[in-house]
Amino acid sequence: MKGATGQLISQKKRFDCEITMSRFDLLLVGARVIDPLNKVDDFVDIGIADGKVKNIKSGLERRVADKIIELDGRTAIPGVIDPHVHAGSTGYKMMTRAGVVTAIDFAASVEEICTNVKKNGSGMSVGTITSIRAYGNVAGTELPRGLATDITRRAIREGALGIKIAGGHNPFTPEATRMIIDVVNQERGYIGYHVGTTATGSDLNGLKEAVELADSNRLHIAHVNSYLRGLIRDPVVESLEGLNALKGKRNLAHESYLAIINGTGGKCVDGLPDSHVTRNCLKMGKYTQDQKGLEKAIEGGFAKVQVEMGGESVLESGSEGVKYWKEANTDIGISFPVNVPQSTFLCATCRDDKGQFIVEGISTDGGCIPRNVTVRSGLALVRYSALTMEEFVTKVSTTPAKMFGMTSKGHLGIDADADITVLDVEKGEPTMAIAKGQIIMIDGVVMGQGGTVITTAEGHKAIKNSGLNCDVVDLEESRFYRDSA
Repeated sequence: MKGATGQLISQKKRFDCEITMSRFDLLLVGARVIDPLNKVDDFVDIGIADGKVKNIKSGLERRVADKIIELDGRTAIPGVIDPHVHAGSTGYKMMTRAGVVTAIDFAASVEEICTNVKKNGSGMSVGTITSIRAYGNVAGTELPRGLATDITRRAIREGALGIKIAGGHNPFTPEATRMIIDVVNQERGYIGYHVGTTATGSDLNGLKEAVELADSNRLHIAHVNSYLRGLIRDPVVESLEGLNALKGKRNLAHESYLAIINGTGGKCVDGLPDSHVTRNCLKMGKYTQDQKGLEKAIEGGFAKVQVEMGGESVLESGSEGVKYWKEANTDIGISFPVNVPQSTFLCATCRDDKGQFIVEGISTDGGCIPRNVTVRSGLALVRYSALTMEEFVTKVSTTPAKMFGMTSKGHLGIDADADITVLDVEKGEPTMAIAKGQIIMIDGVVMGQGGTVITTAEGHKAIKNSGLNCDVVDLEESRFYRDSA
């Protein structure tokens, strides 16, 4: 009897040990899971513990889960990563409601990001590529190489991933632009570019010039579709020509977005819009390219003013829009319906001769601009068979993770970050967002707070000193600096 009893006790201890070792904080069951990187497309369970994926297969033991969520046939994918946003103070909840779990801001300072993550964060992760003009208080069209180097080093040391040039809005000369690209490459930072110099603009010519200015350097060309609006030729002809210019250039990273509205600035100086993009938009709408023309465009509804209401940004036009624009002394965001659907579609779906997408990722250029439509519009492309579900996931999660060296994101392998977006594919909307194992959104209700800042090893100390959690990426392992798919 003693022997038999001893054996039973031994077996019980072994079973308790297995339960302890395999315990899940959260177990997701009943979903179709799509993870292109790990070649998963099946109804499997996802076991999560300590913010990581710990197991993914059918029939995971429910008794070891602290919380179980039945997903009832919905689709679970690696958390949506928006590779180009403008978070502002209102964008975090707006993005999370739209199913975004990770985002890269294309302008904000590290200080602005940290302040807003603390005050307005929704639990998501965010990094930034800071504007060289705003960060260095740079005016004019030229820039000494030494100053560009100092700005880049300081930005990275303080927690930024790299530098953005907003050439379409406030251009440098081609020579200065080429130099900044080279400097950021030399410093091994990330360099983003809204195309345009004093010799070109935010159009097809600027896009083709950007390819030349990059030469063999690495360069992220932002929102490709926004340069193909038909300012020079028919937008379809422009799109095909622009995509052909990008084809085969493995030193370039890029994304495009799916919204019809754009985002620009309403600030006017000496009677003229400060942003060249705003001037282009007025030209497209057949308004005069001056302050009076912008006022008429707002009054007539072609231009809409981005107004903060209830902790989010909404668009206003007509007399109300003009009132908000003037109250802000014109220094406020503006949106125009200038993105051509044909160009948007081609940028999102066109492939090269090897069957690879020419434009790698889908972004929104949204955040605090109300156009966070990656899931809604991306799933519409799936319904029209322009993309498969696997291709959709690749463009909105897997590839953006590779761009920035986020090796623990963009997939659901063992010990990957438990970042998950749950989709109702039939309705075309996100129903849940999970960041590092924490549920931050359910059915459009945002419940997450705070968040994580994505930085490099050089910026790790600065972010930690700010009191925020951070994820460290190695850009040398990113798609940006490694010529890999």
